[in-house]
Amino acid sequence: MRKLTHIGLLVDASRAYGRGICRGVADFAETRDDWLVLSHERPELNELPSWLTKSGVDAIIAYIPNRKLFRKIISLGIPAVDVHGRCGRSHLPVIETEARTIARLAIEFYLKSGFEHLAYCGYPSVFFSDQREEAFLKQSAGVTKSVHCHRLPVSHQVGEDLYQFEKGTTEGVEHLAAWLGSLPKPVGILACNDIRGQQVINACRELGIRVPEEVSVMGIDNDGIICRLCRPTLTSIEPDMEGIGRLAAKLMAAMLAGSPVDLIHQIPPRRIIERQSTDTLVAGHPAVVEAAHMIRNRISTGISVEQLCESMGTSRSTLDNLFIEFLGRSIAGEIKRIRLQYSRNFLLNSNLALGEIAKRCGFSSATYFCRFFKRETGRTPHSFRQQ
Repeated sequence: MRKLTHIGLLVDASRAYGRGICRGVADFAETRDDWLVLSHERPELNELPSWLTKSGVDAIIAYIPNRKLFRKIISLGIPAVDVHGRCGRSHLPVIETEARTIARLAIEFYLKSGFEHLAYCGYPSVFFSDQREEAFLKQSAGVTKSVHCHRLPVSHQVGEDLYQFEKGTTEGVEHLAAWLGSLPKPVGILACNDIRGQQVINACRELGIRVPEEVSVMGIDNDGIICRLCRPTLTSIEPDMEGIGRLAAKLMAAMLAGSPVDLIHQIPPRRIIERQSTDTLVAGHPAVVEAAHMIRNRISTGISVEQLCESMGTSRSTLDNLFIEFLGRSIAGEIKRIRLQYSRNFLLNSNLALGEIAKRCGFSSATYFCRFFKRETGRTPHSFRQQ
């Protein structure tokens, strides 16, 4: 009988990020008849599970949140891959979501929506949050009027136990509220993850700050449950979790075969999944803002440029010139952009039939919608949704 290779998979599957990594590892493991994957999916892992030390695993793929667990994994003396990056940059192969691309996606999104003030809200002293903050500050310098970062007082520093800090909903709430109140409005905020984005939205609701009109909020991880629990629902940047998991398994296979591997791997995020928390537009002219809101509110009616101008009581040339001056695109271009944005969101975040999506995006039929989507994206709605 062929000897099986036992792979310990220590990844918190209680959240979307960890579940995606597990799916990626599973994708690769399906190609290996000699792998036996033993998973431990509980959060807040500080100790090696007792079964792991007794079962004689040959290698470990782990989300390592603290140095204590890192030292224990190193002490086993077996190949290991870290899919978190908090520790071990000089000892283990590490796979991270690329902070630079996260920052670029958020900044480009907010600039395209007309925001002149940007902000970042993270967990100071948490490594991935600090990486994303640094990238956000660097890439937003000189391209917007102002950039702001939330700083926790020393008494509220997070340290290594991020899970416990996230659970303590009263920790730093007053400081966060004061910071949100002090920001110039309207402002686009990138939160370091979806939990932080949820905290920002909740604080805004407590303060009576309108989201997204005054504060537009974007998270990171695209955890569907957390994003949907927010009111309004949270826009989020989707990492390539499956890609991280597949790469971790591929690196592990190479290590077990005795091949050298690079220690640092940066995986870019996939895309922004837009929801209600960023569904607004800022422009320097009130007519453009009013018209843009009207497009969003009436997109399902199939609103035309002529109907919009009639409702606004202005000529097409006047309104078109204003749109081009303040947004860099025509009225027709904005209507097309919103239709495409909404149709993508429905395809990604719902099980609605194409006919219903067509209706909600203002198309007269599913056939016309499919033609539009293929022309604009190069792909059919079905293939887009399947991927």
